[in-house]
Amino acid sequence: MDIYSILNLNFIHFPVELLICEAAFLAKKPRREHFIPRMTGTMLITIALSGLWMNFIDYISGESLIPYVFLYLGYAVITVLPIFISYDLSILETVFVIAGGYATQHMCYALLRILLYITRQSLEVEGVLRILTQYFLYILWAWLIYLLLVKKNQDKDGLRSEDIRIAIFALVLAVAAVGLSVFYSYPQNAPVNIYTAVLCPAYGFLCCMLVLSMEYYVLRENRMKKEQEIMEQLLQMANAQQKSSKETIDIINIKCHDLKHQLKTFAKMEDRRDRTEYMKEVQQAVSIYDAIFHTGCEALDYILREKSLIFNEYKVAFSCMADGTLINFMHPADIYSLMGNALDNAIERVLQEKEEERSISLHIKKHQDMFLIRLENRCGIVPEFQDGLPVTGKKDKRYHGFGVKSIRYIAEKYHGEMFMNVRDGKFILNVLLPENNQLS
Repeated sequence: MDIYSILNLNFIHFPVELLICEAAFLAKKPRREHFIPRMTGTMLITIALSGLWMNFIDYISGESLIPYVFLYLGYAVITVLPIFISYDLSILETVFVIAGGYATQHMCYALLRILLYITRQSLEVEGVLRILTQYFLYILWAWLIYLLLVKKNQDKDGLRSEDIRIAIFALVLAVAAVGLSVFYSYPQNAPVNIYTAVLCPAYGFLCCMLVLSMEYYVLRENRMKKEQEIMEQLLQMANAQQKSSKETIDIINIKCHDLKHQLKTFAKMEDRRDRTEYMKEVQQAVSIYDAIFHTGCEALDYILREKSLIFNEYKVAFSCMADGTLINFMHPADIYSLMGNALDNAIERVLQEKEEERSISLHIKKHQDMFLIRLENRCGIVPEFQDGLPVTGKKDKRYHGFGVKSIRYIAEKYHGEMFMNVRDGKFILNVLLPENNQLS
């Protein structure tokens, strides 16, 4: 058996064609460690399993063509092995790649069938031409699909859990097109005419083109949903910041009003002892404006100065041991968002406690090869957690939780992690950020 005969074996050329076309959808996907050995080993296993699957279908098929529909479906399922073992993808992403690869492969097959019939009035090709049509033209077609479709949509957001219905429907549509091709092309004595060589392949081509359109329509839809969610988060955070700033201004206005009356009273006092005692009260009232922090991070200092007014007003004991220089690599806007949301959540929780039990502590320090931001606050009522995040007890749950999600988003943006838990009557937020941090 020569090389042409080996490469022409159905259980070799079809899985290889599938993998070539699936590669267009795997560009820039995260690879697992030892990628080349993993891919090489699993491809050999894929060909071996495909050979066993083909022999099994041949054994049970008899005169029926229906098992041969499952033959090609089985080939597609087997290609899950090299993809899932070599790439770091979810099950849903893997289904997306297989459906897209299957559709791409069948489009190329249908196009080649039409072109061969139009140019040669025959579908029989041998030798080098057969290798060309079975391998190299599939590489060219996969490359075109990548340039025209995949590359332009790589910035779209990934699939969501509800997209499984779309992925399955796309796969079913692709299999239906392949099933049709089995019935018009698989019998060895099938007639070659304009119906079997042009019209049916053209129909299959359009079906598969619809599959690809549907898949990337879903991605575009997801991107729009994500942008809408981000806008809602920004609006909610802006409202929260406006509320916090208004509260701070109200506190300052009240203090100024009280101070004005205290100065009038002070001017009318004649007894020196009374004047001295009253001066101490005035100094204590003004002392809230002396809450100046020098952590080494200007953005953090600004946030702490603003929140200190609220701490004083609501009798919240606040302690801070923070080396702000450790987080200077972060963008100031990210520091405002992360620390502002974290402190707002802590304040909201401690205000539910008795006045004498209201306490918040902030630590920023180096922990091994990581930077640790740790915020603790008194928490007498243990909240319910879902997906690692506390569930709100508020009636309106639509927008609540954006602050916490924003903290997690910023942590992941800098390749870090966020953890929340309740222990010994304290709500603990830990944000771990790698030391050598560079945004991707």
